[in-house]
Amino acid sequence: MRSPFTLLGWAALACYLLTIAVIVFWPVHVDAGEPSRVLQELLHTGYGSGLLPRWFGYAQVEWLSNVLIFVPGGLLFTLLLRPTRSWLVPLGGLGATLFIETTQHFMPGRTSSLLDVLANSLGCAIGWVVGLVVLHVVLKPTQTLKECV
Repeated sequence: MRSPFTLLGWAALACYLLTIAVIVFWPVHVDAGEPSRVLQELLHTGYGSGLLPRWFGYAQVEWLSNVLIFVPGGLLFTLLLRPTRSWLVPLGGLGATLFIETTQHFMPGRTSSLLDVLANSLGCAIGWVVGLVVLHVVLKPTQTLKECV
């Protein structure tokens, strides 16, 4: 029988994947319209207060968002697959982002980019490394997550 923490992990992963699917298959950019205006105002406020350098703009926010959105996936998959199969996580992240960008290439109103592939893959790799650290340093090296919960 699976532990409640393992079931919670799979539930969190399902919610995460559903969220990614909505973002990926939304017919227009999720930051179009009002979200774009709000982001521009936040950037303008950041410049005015001196909290943001002038070189940090919309392109950097979008790229960092593409990195950050894949970190939870890399982390959750690593924790759930355990160390024995976690090497599949970065490959799966690359495959997923190639699928996403190819799909968006053919969607009117969406764009695809090799920089997005790089950013998403980097985010997945960051989540993978964090997951490995949790599995190998925080938990006892001889235990798996399943044994600890």
